[in-house]
Amino acid sequence: MNGTPMPALDADRIRSALQDPAEALLRHLTVLPETDSTNSAVNRLPSELQHGHAILAERQTRGRGRRQRRWHSPPGGNLYLSLGWRFDSATQPLAVLPLVVAVCLSRALEAAGLDSHGIKWPNDILVGGRKLAGVLVELRSAGSGPALAVAGVGLNVVMPGNEEANERIDQPWTDLATELEEKPERLDRNPLAATVLDRMLNGFATFGETGFASFEPDWRGRDLLRGRPVQLRIGRDRVAGTARGISDDGGLLIESANGDLRAFHSGEASVRHA
Repeated sequence: MNGTPMPALDADRIRSALQDPAEALLRHLTVLPETDSTNSAVNRLPSELQHGHAILAERQTRGRGRRQRRWHSPPGGNLYLSLGWRFDSATQPLAVLPLVVAVCLSRALEAAGLDSHGIKWPNDILVGGRKLAGVLVELRSAGSGPALAVAGVGLNVVMPGNEEANERIDQPWTDLATELEEKPERLDRNPLAATVLDRMLNGFATFGETGFASFEPDWRGRDLLRGRPVQLRIGRDRVAGTARGISDDGGLLIESANGDLRAFHSGEASVRHA
């Protein structure tokens, strides 16, 4: 990244940019210069400090996404944050949480001025087929009691445009500076982090009360796969068909050529091209 450096992440500035009810829902906010993974950092906290605790880092040394894929996390230019939250696993379908977080992140991006994006099941934010952000939700539950969800977000704000970045990322990518046509030094991650946290905190509170119903319309409007020919890779297996939205528990619905409709809850989906 060239030119004037971006402002550093600042916990006081982030918190001061939050408004109620999000400000009241955020119990703890920690900014680290470096950590292995913000999700891991939340998981290491004492249990009494995990709920409502957000951790952000300037750099991750072992950032990860779904299926243990490494998330390239260069320092000082992107947004890496995780939020811990406890849900009643007996009353809410927690399997849909990755979709909930993706919708929350999408809402935050719209508030930041980025309208031209969508969600690829289950939780990747894409712009023109290029990945802008990803979500990782990890759940820990003891039977039917409260479950701890740690929701991690990785958002490319200003990626270094060098060969190292291109070599370490195994798919097309983009960043917010490119999509907003904004100079890197004018992108302040602190109000952006506050916006993301605002949508996540309010979203989690809403999900705890009403479930996925409050998010389904936004998901439907942002679903990049619905109605398109897709191929789902599950290990060495391939499933082809037409995407038909999602099931009640967040699975990807695929209609086969003979009309059978099945829900899949894991795998890597892609659009099939003729």
